[in-house]
Amino acid sequence: MQKRQPLVAIIDDDLGIRKSLEALLNAFGYRVVLYESAEHLLSAKRDETPACLIVDIDLPDISGIELVRQLLAGGLKLPAIFMSGSTEPSWRRQAIELGCVACLEKPFSPRVLIEALASATGPNPFFEE
Repeated sequence: MQKRQPLVAIIDDDLGIRKSLEALLNAFGYRVVLYESAEHLLSAKRDETPACLIVDIDLPDISGIELVRQLLAGGLKLPAIFMSGSTEPSWRRQAIELGCVACLEKPFSPRVLIEALASATGPNPFFEE
């Protein structure tokens, strides 16, 4: 019996990015839930807590950094992979201080993302070296 792959939450305000990351992760066997904002994730009723977050830094209203801070303050420590189109070094420093798994600058390669997810959630049988 094959082990069920982890649930990954993708939080990005760009529908195209959410859908393309969903397709990529589905191809590697991950289960995915999509959120267009931090507020949507915070207010969502979930049957299952995600094993990892893939979160954009530049979200409207509540940034990706602030989202993870709020989750931590609420006692929910989830592995986070931050992504951004910005090259501003301060976001990377803040993400590292929060204990992120990876800081990815858009565009990034699928391999880098899958490797970061494997680091956060354990080996992926769909990913061959």
